[in-house]
Amino acid sequence: MKDLNDLKKTDLLGVCLILAKSDSKRLPSKNTIDFNGKPMFMNNVLKCLKIFDKVIVSSDSVDILRTATDAGAIGRMRGVDLCGDIPNIPVYQQALKLMDYDYVVAVQANSPTIEPGLIKFAKYIMELGFNEMMTCHKDNSIYGSIWALSKDKLKNYKDYYNPKPEVLVVDESVDIHTQADLELCLKESC
Repeated sequence: MKDLNDLKKTDLLGVCLILAKSDSKRLPSKNTIDFNGKPMFMNNVLKCLKIFDKVIVSSDSVDILRTATDAGAIGRMRGVDLCGDIPNIPVYQQALKLMDYDYVVAVQANSPTIEPGLIKFAKYIMELGFNEMMTCHKDNSIYGSIWALSKDKLKNYKDYYNPKPEVLVVDESVDIHTQADLELCLKESC
């Protein structure tokens, strides 16, 4: 295990990635639901645009991509084959194909209360040369509101359903999947 005090920041090229499908089974159109005056996915797009030179939004929706690109993000149309119940890794790989990067910090669209400082910390961890970092709950169970990967790790990922990141960082943001989650999150963020 690496000791953060012994590491030095590198000049690695990082990009940010946000996945924002047009629909959801449990909460229809959750990524575009109004969250404090803007579509939910835009909360994290706007945070990430202040942190990264390149923010990529992957979606199957022309409207989501238009909104994201109007704000300064790079839109990537996602194929129908990548919109069902599939792991994130193949979607990441497709969205980053032909991109120049050393690492990616993927930020969930449906976790709009992620603190910008946590996104910056994920970027910093990757600049130290780690291969994989994820957020977790206080009990260390993986949460994944942020999932950062080196290019090599992403390219050669083995077990999509059982990540074993080198670094876990506690995140207390709310992951919105249901109407109850949305109401709780809106109540806490006001």
